[in-house]
Amino acid sequence: MNAALANRRILIVDDVPAFLHELRACLKGHCGEVAICTSPLRALRRVRRDPPDLLITTLVMKELGGFEVIRRVRGLGSPIPIVMITGRGNEKTAIEATRLGVSDYLEKPVSAEELRARLGKIFAAQRQPAAAPEAGGMVSEDPAMKAIFDMVGAVARSDSRVLILGETGTGKQLIAQAIHECSPRCREPFVEVNCAAIPENLLESELFGHERGAFTGATDRRTGRFEEAGRGTLFLDEIGEMSFTVQSKLLRVLQGGKFSRVGGSATLQSHARVIAATNRDLQQEAEAGRFRADLFYRLHVITLTPPPLRRRAGDVPLLADHFLRKFRGPRTTPHGFTPDALQRLQRYGWPGNVRELEHLVERFAVLHDRPEIDAADLPEKILRETGGAASSALATPETMLRGTLAEARTAFERGYVVATLRQARGNMAAAARQAGLDRSHYFRLVRRHGIEPKQSASPGPGGR
Repeated sequence: MNAALANRRILIVDDVPAFLHELRACLKGHCGEVAICTSPLRALRRVRRDPPDLLITTLVMKELGGFEVIRRVRGLGSPIPIVMITGRGNEKTAIEATRLGVSDYLEKPVSAEELRARLGKIFAAQRQPAAAPEAGGMVSEDPAMKAIFDMVGAVARSDSRVLILGETGTGKQLIAQAIHECSPRCREPFVEVNCAAIPENLLESELFGHERGAFTGATDRRTGRFEEAGRGTLFLDEIGEMSFTVQSKLLRVLQGGKFSRVGGSATLQSHARVIAATNRDLQQEAEAGRFRADLFYRLHVITLTPPPLRRRAGDVPLLADHFLRKFRGPRTTPHGFTPDALQRLQRYGWPGNVRELEHLVERFAVLHDRPEIDAADLPEKILRETGGAASSALATPETMLRGTLAEARTAFERGYVVATLRQARGNMAAAARQAGLDRSHYFRLVRRHGIEPKQSASPGPGGR
């Protein structure tokens, strides 16, 4: 018996009873409890009321698709592991499932042994200490980020140089700090230099220091960042912005560890570990002649690339809650986001990545005075990108009297469509059923009023 499964409560949702009973038979006797549910909506209510330890869902169900089930579970703020099983999936569905934060993605047929092994692995991973992420203050349940965390732990034990690539705001500095704090150098200094924030004519002095009188204004000797780092870690952020002149001098240090202060003749020895980061594609920059190729290959020993937040939407509720608790302090409000607001946040593209989310939550923590943060409280750009206004009330008799009968009818019709879409969480098929209309008629109403709902993902033709 797989010890990791013992006493675990698992919920399986699918609208094919035979498949549910088959999966339950595979797990019966190996888990504490295996519950089945033929209704995705009932399953969601159960998750809200009494969360299981793990949820298994299929991809295609008549009442609600598997992707929408995952979105709504994450919208509840629930971090429970989710496993998706499908019969005829493809690469796109696998990518979308991973983006939404599933713990595993399986294609039929799945043997009982494989299913139990996969679930056991998920639970076993939960019991392992996450020293590296906690050291850098990182929070994630995303498989791609967990792989980064695993690499952080392995890389920290070595002295190899690390190059961290990725978009601005994805946590490159936190990863660098986690590597340092999990390494044998953790008691030594962690020194950070933002190469983009320091003028070119001062960056050399910043890195290597200078002697008195080395240039106008150099009234005293200055210790550079390489000296400050000692036997610790020097983190060179935005290294892609470094000029060719400074790149050449940095290359010398990486080759032999030797450098001199600006205006000095003494040769100093660096014992610091160098970690670099950039939001540029350094290989492409080197091939285009905009970055020294020899320096690139000196830095490019171990490369870590954290994914942007839009590719790990399942982390958004987790991060939002983490930041809210961080910034709220002793305040009692706000204590969370509504499911509608969380769904909007998950569908938003986050061009500023985790940093943008952090700043948004900080503003709410300081300024919001109600218990919950609703979709209507979100910035206009988020509402616009995720399907228009958060809500549109139905027209009242008073507002109808301000225009003609035709205008009142149009206002009521648009308000009704928006309201049904909101209640169906953007699922137009479900909204059409609620309105008592066939889908084609309802879709025409949506187009006529210029409404742009965020539809639930559809797998296209094929099986579950």
